[in-house]
Amino acid sequence: MKLSHNWLIELTGLNWTPEETAEKLTLCGTACKNIEPTAKYMDKVVVGEVLTLSAIEGASKIRLAKVTTGDEELQIVCGAPNVAVGHKVPVAKIGAVLAGDMKIKKTKIKGVESSGMICSERELGISDEHEGIWVLPDEAPVGKPLAEILDYDDHILTFDLTPNRADSMSAIGIARDMAALANKKLMLPQTDIKESDKQAYDYISVTIDDAFGCPRYAARIIHNVKLAESPWWLKKKLITSGIRPINNLVDITNLVMLETGHPLHAFDLKRFGSNEVVVRQAKEKEKFITLDDKEHELDKNVTLITNGKTGVAAGGVMGGKDSEVKEDTKDLLLEAAYFNPSLIRKSRKKLGIVTESSSRFEKGANPNGIEFAINRAAHLYQQLAGGEVASGIVDCYPKKIEPANLSLRVKRCNQILGTGISQARMVEILKALEFEADNSDPIKVKVPTFRPDIEREIDLIEEIARIEGFDKIPTPQSITGPLYTPVHWEDNFKKEIRTLLTSSGFDETIAHGMVHSRMASLLEPEMKHLKLLNPVSEEVNVMRTMLATTALSVVSHNLSHRNMDIKLFELGKVYFPPDSNDDWVEEEKLILAISGSTAGNWREKPRKLDFYDLTGALDNIWAHLRLGEYSIVEQPVGWMENNMSFSISLEENEIGVIGKVSSKIARKFDIKEDVYIAEIFMGSLIARGKPLIKFSNLPVYPSAPRDLAIIVDNSVISSDIIATVKKNAGKLAESVKIFDLYTGKQIEEGKKSIAISINYRSAERNLTGEEIDIKQMKIIESLKSEFKADIRDK
Repeated sequence: MKLSHNWLIELTGLNWTPEETAEKLTLCGTACKNIEPTAKYMDKVVVGEVLTLSAIEGASKIRLAKVTTGDEELQIVCGAPNVAVGHKVPVAKIGAVLAGDMKIKKTKIKGVESSGMICSERELGISDEHEGIWVLPDEAPVGKPLAEILDYDDHILTFDLTPNRADSMSAIGIARDMAALANKKLMLPQTDIKESDKQAYDYISVTIDDAFGCPRYAARIIHNVKLAESPWWLKKKLITSGIRPINNLVDITNLVMLETGHPLHAFDLKRFGSNEVVVRQAKEKEKFITLDDKEHELDKNVTLITNGKTGVAAGGVMGGKDSEVKEDTKDLLLEAAYFNPSLIRKSRKKLGIVTESSSRFEKGANPNGIEFAINRAAHLYQQLAGGEVASGIVDCYPKKIEPANLSLRVKRCNQILGTGISQARMVEILKALEFEADNSDPIKVKVPTFRPDIEREIDLIEEIARIEGFDKIPTPQSITGPLYTPVHWEDNFKKEIRTLLTSSGFDETIAHGMVHSRMASLLEPEMKHLKLLNPVSEEVNVMRTMLATTALSVVSHNLSHRNMDIKLFELGKVYFPPDSNDDWVEEEKLILAISGSTAGNWREKPRKLDFYDLTGALDNIWAHLRLGEYSIVEQPVGWMENNMSFSISLEENEIGVIGKVSSKIARKFDIKEDVYIAEIFMGSLIARGKPLIKFSNLPVYPSAPRDLAIIVDNSVISSDIIATVKKNAGKLAESVKIFDLYTGKQIEEGKKSIAISINYRSAERNLTGEEIDIKQMKIIESLKSEFKADIRDK
């Protein structure tokens, strides 16, 4: 943002140089990144008067002007169409350097000598206007330096503002910081008005149907305004702020916006179309033409200012074509409103327009500064356009936005800053910034609504620091507190899982937690999902309740890019609507997804990844983190194949699911390959923790291994077999494992062969072959009776 330095001095009464102002403001958080003199291109430029104009032989577009500068007469070739005898004009003499590094020197054009240049505003670096020369007022004294008669010996300060400081997008806002730094009172501009006998309420009424989008809307009526060129002092403030002057009726609203930070809009009352203002949400696909003559298709995110029938302005962004101020405008409807910042962002994105108004409303204008802003503009319309201001403001403010109340602890403030600032000084600083503050401890503070960024005590502490001066905060002589940030054990727990899986060939994916509602309902049709009010895309319009939705999308993406062999995992959050206690639920899960084949090498050929690769990965996690034993029990899961769908339990508590994704669901994600997924609640694993390692004595007595091969129906679950073996083997069974599974030749259809390894050992004595055989026979009998198992001899 750009502002005139003289304007800031006018509002504060200070005598700081531009360099001092820039330095002090930068140190207090309002960073000034550039200082540029306004009269940079006005050295050796004076006021001249055109005495004569004559044609140049062989040239139709240029003429020879004789110009007096008081002490000499110059012959200058000029091509401007608007130059005329008697005009007072800016004349650049020989040696002047104009905008664009244009050096003025004596030259010949069409054989005619030219000793200078009659300048446009662009050549003087004032604006981009270059259609003709700049015609100065008749009273401009010939021969005087242009910068002197324009009072243009000023500097333009360019500020790099932080997004949270909406109040700094105005001359008053920045001047307020300057006044606070100097402990002086801010000098606000005049707002006095002489109102006419006419009542504003007789000409306009205001109704707000969209109080969320527009919490406040105020209007004034001004009659008999006269359109004219704005006075130079006004134009100068606009030009130095980077805004092109247009006419007094438009320039006044722009000036007040720059001055107060509150955008206004002036409608032609005659063209407005009715005597009522209705503020409402735009309808879906409603058409609207903005001031730039472009038609837009609106939606409910646009707050529309209407005349009760049709739209006249996109609230907070841009006015409409049909009610704009024109040359024949006589009566004005002056709008001052407050629009919801979040809705303005959506609105200007929908319209594809960024304006000075939308930038300020988006950051957060002052809802309680409307009266000052509209009265300031009315004062200027009365002074500069001869307007007759109707009595009263038509102000619709259904629910007043009150200032926030905060407390500031004096001890806490000094403790954080490392200072010894007195309570009285803190109160003085807050009052200088126009906060209400008492003398109690903690200091009770009422935050003005022009500072929406002040939300907590720490924000007040920052205000104290920046006005008192960051340079006054002492440098600590010693370092206190921990020299490192300890890592929480839960983070280490998850880090170990990541390390283990990546070392096993898995790749980690990181997702944002948002999914398409159609895909989420496909996997969990009965589940209620959290809908996003303003999704960035309809492809991600709900929060996920399971990681599988995201994982399948990732698998599909990889397969479509010919990455056919996939081993992926994610540690991520899932989100659920409020539970019975009306609490929002957010939990963390772990998912593993595999598809394709293993990587081949010189010893073995590639093979298809399957269910057992997935359980193997879980075995590694359980073994590494010493989580005990988990069990896998057949259980229907809607999105998995019926014969390959299981629940995972830890100490009889179900903690997840594992299985093969059904081909029907996979096709919905454009997946034709087999995909195996395991999804586990991390909370269950974290709650169990990583138990301490318990060391036991090395075995003294030898082990007695035995193998057993049985044939059972395919429906028999392996974990049930292991449980039966352990039960019958008792304490003598040091370990029980399944080491082979076989189906095919020599095995009857519908059955499978399972090979079990049992390691017997006693910590107290040598085991005899006889007692081991007894155990083996007991196991065999139990397997036969419980599972109708056949014992394989070979």
